[in-house]
Amino acid sequence: MKTEYKCTSDKSISAQVPEFPSTWFDFAHHRLLRAGLCSCVLMLFCSGSICLASNETTNEAVKAALDLLKSSDPDMQTVAITMVRQLQGKEVTEALAKELSNLPAAGQVQLLSALADRGDRAALSAVITSTKAKEASVRVEALKALGQLGDASIVTLLAETAAASKGEEQKAARESLYLLRGSETDKAILANVLSTSRNVKIELIRAIGERNITSGVETLLRTAQDGDKRVQQESLKVLKIIADQKYLPALVQLFVEIKNESVRREAEKTIAAVALKIDDKNRQADVVLAALPNVADIQKRCSLLSVLGKIGNDTALAAIRVALKSENEKEQDAAVRALSEWPNPKPIDDLATIAKTSENKVHRILALRGFVRLIGLDENRSADEKIKMYQQAMELSEDAREKKMVLSGLANIKSLAALEMAASYLQDTSLQQEAEVAVVKIAEGIYTNHPQQTNDVLNKIIKTSKNDSLRWKAQEIITQITIAQTKESKTQPEK
Repeated sequence: MKTEYKCTSDKSISAQVPEFPSTWFDFAHHRLLRAGLCSCVLMLFCSGSICLASNETTNEAVKAALDLLKSSDPDMQTVAITMVRQLQGKEVTEALAKELSNLPAAGQVQLLSALADRGDRAALSAVITSTKAKEASVRVEALKALGQLGDASIVTLLAETAAASKGEEQKAARESLYLLRGSETDKAILANVLSTSRNVKIELIRAIGERNITSGVETLLRTAQDGDKRVQQESLKVLKIIADQKYLPALVQLFVEIKNESVRREAEKTIAAVALKIDDKNRQADVVLAALPNVADIQKRCSLLSVLGKIGNDTALAAIRVALKSENEKEQDAAVRALSEWPNPKPIDDLATIAKTSENKVHRILALRGFVRLIGLDENRSADEKIKMYQQAMELSEDAREKKMVLSGLANIKSLAALEMAASYLQDTSLQQEAEVAVVKIAEGIYTNHPQQTNDVLNKIIKTSKNDSLRWKAQEIITQITIAQTKESKTQPEK
């Protein structure tokens, strides 16, 4: 049975809605009439209180909005949602929330969104109930709404939902857990993380990171010692974000006690990341260096060397150079690997020496790859110096894989010498594709200064390359050279 509404004439209503766009009013009036509702509903929507001509109450406006939400007409639902957002007062929220579960799924979704925008916690209980709805779309929207309406009391609900669900539902639960307001929410997360099940614990640990709860470091140092490796790994990932330098000794001590290799690798990243937060670069490796002599287990010593490689300062480099001379092969190997992954060009000469002189083939390859990578990182060397180093790397390369790395690095140097070096490998079938890519990339940067040499090399690409994209790019550069030369000839005075 439809609710009956009494109202004044359309003219009198529109006259009492100052500055309301006539086009929108006419549209809404038309849609309302089609639904069997008179335009006093529009007046309720505009005034947010009562129909001026018939003393309709706000409750009747709520009923009108709910009637519209039950409609299958999207335009009517849009009008209803706008009404819901405009009507004010806790009583309105309570009335809407009470009828939430009686709406079709589409109506529930829209009303949940509107209730979230209202920000009135009077709807919280109904929204929580909707998280258990049969329709997934309703559950997802309810979980989203909790991010705006909820508080510390729903931390467990959101964490458990995130742990037990997948897809959009899990995403909505997580995002709302991260959005909940108030310090009490942070306290609730920290209070629950130690005593809950594994999957819920992981969700709460992630929330500590997403919410940047810096007071949670001590808690995470405990969960990092959990019996479950996933809990340990997640704890270490978050500690990387929220821990500061004062916790480095505790992190190193924790690291020494870790038995699982994958967890230890995560701990390496965490210790290095926290160490790099120290402003004085010369002190970033101090805690790790102090711990190293007291660690007897060779695998853990190797892991600490890996940490030093990630920190990459001068004191760390000195310790790695000592480890290169160790009688233990594993320690030597860890030192070479640390150098090969060094974050700056400092050990470039060390790597070149290892690549030349090491009797261990694996070490030679690791050192050569690191050497090639660091050439690209060195901003203080001239293009000519870098080309000489790339030529040296080519001579030291024992297979095509390393040579391809050299060509990839060479492509970033924009000079004629680099172009010529790359072009010299165009006839090598094992390197042809990488050489072509390097040539075209270099040519883009130098053709204006070296048009004839660039043109000649690119013509070879067009004739021999099997890569259509590269041939097209080469032709495009040649066309630009031709255009530039034509313009130049036109500006030359006639003889």
